[in-house]
Amino acid sequence: MRLTRLYTPDIELTAQQTVELTADQSHYLLRVLRMENAQSVALFNAQNGAWQGELIVTGKKASVVLVNQIQQPQAMRDVWLLASPLKKEAWDFCLEKATELGVAAIRPVILEYTQNTRINDDRARANIIEAAQQSERTQAPEYNAAITFDKLIDGWNASRILYVALERHDAKTAREIFAAEKNDRAAILIGPEGGFSPREREILLSKNYVRPISLGATILRAETAAIAALSVYLL
Repeated sequence: MRLTRLYTPDIELTAQQTVELTADQSHYLLRVLRMENAQSVALFNAQNGAWQGELIVTGKKASVVLVNQIQQPQAMRDVWLLASPLKKEAWDFCLEKATELGVAAIRPVILEYTQNTRINDDRARANIIEAAQQSERTQAPEYNAAITFDKLIDGWNASRILYVALERHDAKTAREIFAAEKNDRAAILIGPEGGFSPREREILLSKNYVRPISLGATILRAETAAIAALSVYLL
């Protein structure tokens, strides 16, 4: 039986511990899923993995008594997704699939051709947590607020390789480059629907930590490009 899972990042999970759920978590279990007293749920986080527990219902509030560990903490590959934010449905899709694939961190980057600069960070974090719960990860990716392209480059640590999906550029395929380099610390930068501006392309190609990659002969939508690049790197 597949258990309903809740992400509890700031709580130490141990046997026989009683964990008080948040108001939102209680509402989700009791009002949305209509769960009842003594049903089984799972709590999880990066430090302690996943633990099965028994639901205790007190009015509109819920808590969980932990019984046994059902999943050890998982090690994540240290790859970030840096992407120009998209329209709501496409952005939600991108966040969800990147989380399912196992990315370690996600950050929106504002570029010259970015069309959507109004980002709901709370919604983004909620989507990421929901995707982590559904995909049975033991931790959700770190999510950082949007940063401009110039600030990103100015503060970049050159020990982390930055792979950039540059369309119409004579680059090797992502599969060839990822297989050859095998970097432990990496990030993948995906531009907006209009691509990178000439100035941004010039700056990126001047950096020795940047690796241009090709995602094939066709022009992909931004969310497709993000998922394609992460799939090749992580799977």
